[in-house]
Amino acid sequence: MTTLQELTLLDQLDRLNHMIKQTEEFEHYCKYNHLINNDPEVLEIISTFKRMKEDFEEVSRFGKYHPDFTTKRREINQYKKKLDLHPIVMEFRRAEYQLQALLDEVLFHMSEDVSEHVNIVSDNPFFAKDSGGGCATGGSCSCAV
Repeated sequence: MTTLQELTLLDQLDRLNHMIKQTEEFEHYCKYNHLINNDPEVLEIISTFKRMKEDFEEVSRFGKYHPDFTTKRREINQYKKKLDLHPIVMEFRRAEYQLQALLDEVLFHMSEDVSEHVNIVSDNPFFAKDSGGGCATGGSCSCAV
């Protein structure tokens, strides 16, 4: 059963979600997400890369003993570089990172207001908390036993 307090919280989350969707970071992400999924050149590069990756996985089962291992590895690394350096892919990854940074910051501030002991999972070291372990890890924890 949902209480009035839970409904209010869900409404506030909807407003926060709407506010995030109004940000420049979200709009930039949506723009490049659309481009990366609709640009024929990018789609062809991704398709070719996936095919090359499957071929390499087949060859890599035998490791360096397969006659084509070194050649396939070099080819896939060069093609991965081509994919990574494509302007649309680069901008998409930048937009993705910026949106993730915004979401990390929002989550960090929300959790700080709730409790300093809330565990934050983030790749951004600015927002990650070092809890020093816990009950399950053998480290010190702050729970009352």
